[in-house]
Amino acid sequence: MRTMLALATVLLIGAMAPAQGTLNPLDVGLGVRAMGLAGAYTALARGTEAVLYNPAGLAHQRGFRADSSYTGGMGLYGVGWVAGAAPSLGGGLAYLSVGGITDPEGAPLNYSQFALVAGGGLRTQDVPFLPIPFDAALGANFKINTARMADESAIGVALDLGFMTAFPTPLGELSAGLAIRDLGLGMSVGDSRGWSTELAVGVAAELPLGLFSALELSSHYSALGIGWQIDPLEVRMGVQLSGGTVRWALGLGVGWQQFFLDYALMTHPMLGTSHRLGFGVNLGALLGL
Repeated sequence: MRTMLALATVLLIGAMAPAQGTLNPLDVGLGVRAMGLAGAYTALARGTEAVLYNPAGLAHQRGFRADSSYTGGMGLYGVGWVAGAAPSLGGGLAYLSVGGITDPEGAPLNYSQFALVAGGGLRTQDVPFLPIPFDAALGANFKINTARMADESAIGVALDLGFMTAFPTPLGELSAGLAIRDLGLGMSVGDSRGWSTELAVGVAAELPLGLFSALELSSHYSALGIGWQIDPLEVRMGVQLSGGTVRWALGLGVGWQQFFLDYALMTHPMLGTSHRLGFGVNLGALLGL
């Protein structure tokens, strides 16, 4: 019975996550800006969200930033995220809990996960022995994830690898990104393998007047996102195709001095609409670093 309940939990988390069938709080769309673009973020990844989508984006981090976000749904689950980024470095902690599950006698059988990710990125021009004739960035993350259901527990480790490059055009900057996510041992609950390796390729364009767009093709989903930035506001929207379902996303960001507030929603044909709220702060400017 516990194995069946664990498998049901896998399906629930997999339905919430962009990557179908994963069991990993780092893959449930923690990045609020990325969620507002329906997950089309491999070529745009910056700041703390780079450790979720493409660690190569950490190579472009120039200050100190901290972010947090939270989401919940149907009274069944909650996901929290706290992260920080410094020049070329980043990391974060994620917590996921699922309630409302009971054993045959009606006793609570709660499920929870805790995940840690840390990584870094470098520009290839700063690594003399790399034979890349154009400016690009490389990055890597290390992940560790633990899960507990009743008196059973599991642990998994994985790596993310990333690549990113950009070049100017008369119409604006074009960028491209490649990420391999969850490359490693994964995690098992009962007889079910939890993590699945994902390959994602993305392209993005930053256009005049603050307009930008991104396209992503992943082994788990495809996504298209567009946005418009006019300080201090940024408006985002996107569409994602995943497992035969279509999901729509909307997002809004606002900045005030050293503080940032982000909101995103994403639809799901079975689980309804997910809402995510994020708060960030530019620590360097706030502390005078």
